[in-house]
Amino acid sequence: MRRTVCLTLALLLVGSLTLAGLAEAGTTLRVVFPGTSETEKQGAVRLKQLAESKFPDIKVEMMYIGWPDLEKKLSVMLPGGDVPDLVQQQEATTLVAMGALEQLDGYLARPDSTLKKEQFYQGVWDYSLYDGKTYTIPIRAISYGLLVREDLLTQAGMKLSDLKTWDDLKRAAKALTKGNVYGYGYPLGLPRFAWREVPYIAGYSDNFDISDTSEVTKPKYLEMLRLFKDLQPSMSPTTKVMGLREAFQTWGLGNIALMPGGDFFVANLYPINPKILKVTRVVAYPKGPSAQKPWAPVANVGWAMFKGSQNKEAAWKVMQLFCSLENLTEESAMLNTPARRDIDMGKLSQAAAKFYPDAVEDNKRIIGDFVANAHPIGVPMRKILRREEMEVAFQKVMIEMLDGKLTPDQAYDRIKAEIDKIKRS
Repeated sequence: MRRTVCLTLALLLVGSLTLAGLAEAGTTLRVVFPGTSETEKQGAVRLKQLAESKFPDIKVEMMYIGWPDLEKKLSVMLPGGDVPDLVQQQEATTLVAMGALEQLDGYLARPDSTLKKEQFYQGVWDYSLYDGKTYTIPIRAISYGLLVREDLLTQAGMKLSDLKTWDDLKRAAKALTKGNVYGYGYPLGLPRFAWREVPYIAGYSDNFDISDTSEVTKPKYLEMLRLFKDLQPSMSPTTKVMGLREAFQTWGLGNIALMPGGDFFVANLYPINPKILKVTRVVAYPKGPSAQKPWAPVANVGWAMFKGSQNKEAAWKVMQLFCSLENLTEESAMLNTPARRDIDMGKLSQAAAKFYPDAVEDNKRIIGDFVANAHPIGVPMRKILRREEMEVAFQKVMIEMLDGKLTPDQAYDRIKAEIDKIKRS
């Protein structure tokens, strides 16, 4: 009897393993891939082909979503049970708070794992941590700074080294506003940009957290708001409706002389006007009145696995491939600053020539500018829970301030009230 039971159990075990193997063999991975440029769309196609050629038993279904819509769409999909397997993500704060992402430390600790944290730049890896736990694997570093039309700056009798303080920034923006060229670009039409890539950078340059509305931070917050009000005469009339794509277009056409941005700008500007890269430089966003030196926010783009994935082993295999040295050399060449410290920069430059044949040296110089900012003064970007709600509230108030309906002091009071309300709810 015992022998019969054991045999039955053994057969059941073999059967279950066989079924598991069949299930794995027919795996379809749903991969969320955000982007804003044609280069990124090409990157999504390339990754699908790479994964399916490496793992013939895995089919990859790419879900291409624009960066501005990513978190909004995921917030609808996930609670409804529509859970993909992998997502490329910049900031995972909200998803981690929702319990939507798989913790990856156990996978990294496996003896056969091809990924180790030592392979990545420390600051870039640290951005992937939440309460000391790993939820994303970085693939690209993101460095932020101030884009500068160096040719126009020279014509105005100024040098890159003259942009050291907020007063320098205001003076340069005024001097560079001539004809159809506006001194300062501010894409206020997109909530994320209205908050994150513009005042957020200014906040770092004065060493304060834009989500902090305490009395201690209030003087610096008011300085920042007054800065943008003072810059208004140098801004384009389309500032209030300008989104990310419009910002790329306006810069590419040569109608803006100064604008905050990240190293993703190269991929987006090249298709519009490769020649504009020849006269584009990047410096640290000038320091605020209360700062000892400028600080540059550094983030990353990385891969995360959804906790609700039904294909975690297949997802981990593909994630390791997407984060491999070979793939990231190609991907960093396409979309700029690498996250891995072991990438051969010579090979990366050679690969970049395929994507930017008309601006090889220009692309190299601009990325060099971003990297130069990131390492001596770069610090991990702050992770802010419910940032998306704060962005929308902040955008509305900034528009009212620039419309003349609010003074900077009144704008601060409104922002404080909105942010504090979001934090309490």
